[in-house]
Amino acid sequence: MKKRLIAFGQEFALEGLTLAVIVALFWTFMKKGILNDRDLIQPVLWHLMILIGIGVLILAFCKRLSYKGLVSVILLAGLVMRIGFVLYKPSYTAYHDLGEITTVGYYGHASYILKIFETGALPLENKGQYYHPPLFHILAACAMKVTGKVLRITDEVYLFESAKIISCTATCFTFLTARKILKELELGKTAFVTALSICAFLPIHYMLGGWVNNDALVTFFMTWIILYTIRWFKNPGYANIVFLALGFGFGIFSKISCALFAAFTGSFMLVKLVLAVRGGTWKPLIGQFAVFALIAMPIGLYYPIRNYLMFGQGLNFVLRPGDNVYCGEHGFVERFVLFPVSRLLSPVYLNPFEEYNLNFYLVKSAVVGEFEYHHVEEWPAAVLVVCNLILVVQSVFSAAAVCVQGFKEKAVTSSVRAQFLFLGLPGLWLWIYVNHLILNVRLPYGCTMDFRYIVPTSLLGAVYLGLYVEKCLTEPTVFRRIFAGIGMAAILFLTAAGMYMFSNMFKF
Repeated sequence: MKKRLIAFGQEFALEGLTLAVIVALFWTFMKKGILNDRDLIQPVLWHLMILIGIGVLILAFCKRLSYKGLVSVILLAGLVMRIGFVLYKPSYTAYHDLGEITTVGYYGHASYILKIFETGALPLENKGQYYHPPLFHILAACAMKVTGKVLRITDEVYLFESAKIISCTATCFTFLTARKILKELELGKTAFVTALSICAFLPIHYMLGGWVNNDALVTFFMTWIILYTIRWFKNPGYANIVFLALGFGFGIFSKISCALFAAFTGSFMLVKLVLAVRGGTWKPLIGQFAVFALIAMPIGLYYPIRNYLMFGQGLNFVLRPGDNVYCGEHGFVERFVLFPVSRLLSPVYLNPFEEYNLNFYLVKSAVVGEFEYHHVEEWPAAVLVVCNLILVVQSVFSAAAVCVQGFKEKAVTSSVRAQFLFLGLPGLWLWIYVNHLILNVRLPYGCTMDFRYIVPTSLLGAVYLGLYVEKCLTEPTVFRRIFAGIGMAAILFLTAAGMYMFSNMFKF
């Protein structure tokens, strides 16, 4: 038991430290009245990132930058950017479905949280955002309660800012979980650093932490499910199946779309069961599956069943957006096949009320969201859009190249790692994208196309880009040298432009 507790502590030590830092910073800033103070926090964040960059350059120039050191710097910079951005961004700017911070006449995420905060109970209606499962809103209300008790704050509107602790923590935990996935996949040093850099500095992760809604939390649980599906398939024990079940249970309790990952995990469970039946070792697996069901199903299905019984709400119900963002008058080819390159930077920012092309929307919303930032300059946003388009194209090509090579070498079933790299993860990537496309066919609205619904695909793309870039460097050809050079440049420019833009948003 003692060894298990020590192992558990070591496994989640960085998460615990990150949570402690986030809470300490939020409480300190709220106590001093400087939370959301852009004039104070932005210069500190920007200069801190400059100092980290200068430090890396000096160490590299002096040939003192080790692989572990570089990974540590990427981790530090990624976490600092997430936390720093959330500390200065008010919840009521550049938001999604927040509504007014009141329970009177509004049914957005803010009202949902305040309803739980004030009454200690779930809403007795499913209007607006109330149709969502409530885990995020419960946690946000708890964050408000504890913060109010500790800091003796009674102003609900100001206290509401502490709800960002949940989103900020979730997006930081997603990053730390992605790092563990890269380790489980046994990526080489170049592949690991390449993939980790994208996970660290793709701006969607900064934005997720600043939104008071359930997007960041469900993204964390989706990433968690990928990690523990890999771990369980490698080592099908009770510890891994329990963590996997908790990921599904709490993930679906955050947002019903997390159930989409059941096909991914279920496929590997079925493979493991077939192999166990052939080997005569299937009985322990049945016990594990029973434990999984007993944990995941009550947690995940409680709220959908509750709402079905109370309101007749379908298990896969999605609130229909307003007609002002309807784009169904455009044809299938125009929306899902063509890519309007001529409009890539004209305008730079997205307009949910006029846009209709899914892939175009995904590329842009991953780096600038759905908002028009009244920034001093637009150039960092333009750089982000161009670099992300390059990385998306390269990631898709890399995945195809890596998988084709794996099948040529007949390495698909040579190891657990190969099964995930050549079958599981590409299948999951395609599964998520196709389901998102189907959702947009069913609900042809601008905001439905947002990348925030399929954030885990960026991790999957990063894995394959990292693998192929490493191959480019170990087995170089003219094409591969150019490919790797463009990819590395795109990552560096995306990192710098993202840091600059999301450290210097003086107005929204």
